[in-house]
Amino acid sequence: MKINRKGFTLIELLVSVFIFSIMVTIAGGSFAGALTLQRRALNIKRVEENGRFILEIMARELRVANPISTADNSCPGSGAPTLSFQHPVNGAIEYSLSGSQVHRRVGGADSVVSNPDVEVTRLVFCVSGNAVNNDRQPRVTIILGLKAGAGAADSAAIDLQTTVSQRVLSD
Repeated sequence: MKINRKGFTLIELLVSVFIFSIMVTIAGGSFAGALTLQRRALNIKRVEENGRFILEIMARELRVANPISTADNSCPGSGAPTLSFQHPVNGAIEYSLSGSQVHRRVGGADSVVSNPDVEVTRLVFCVSGNAVNNDRQPRVTIILGLKAGAGAADSAAIDLQTTVSQRVLSD
């Protein structure tokens, strides 16, 4: 009697299904990991772009401002949370952190400078070289902490710092 062997045995079928399920699990995990990395990279990009935007707006106005009346303070330990100065064109300008957003007040009108998708965790202004008759260029160091992303795996936090020297010398 001749046995027909054109099909698979049950063991061969189980082994092939097991190997296939392992490969699908590995591929799915790799895809999920790639999506998490992409979300994290997007959050890092968003945080960095928003931070650079905020710092550039402040730096442009500070460079041409009249000497800041805020006294020198040690940085970063006791930097000021608010910076007020007189701009030659826009008048009185004030930058401050309110909640998790950077606010810019010009002539009593308040506007939000930072992106609502990005949380500002820290804003400190360190003023130096502003004492009377010290013959030093006034400088403002801005320390900015930003964070984006709700989940732990895709969240991105970054700290930025820049120092801006004014074009006008203090007394």
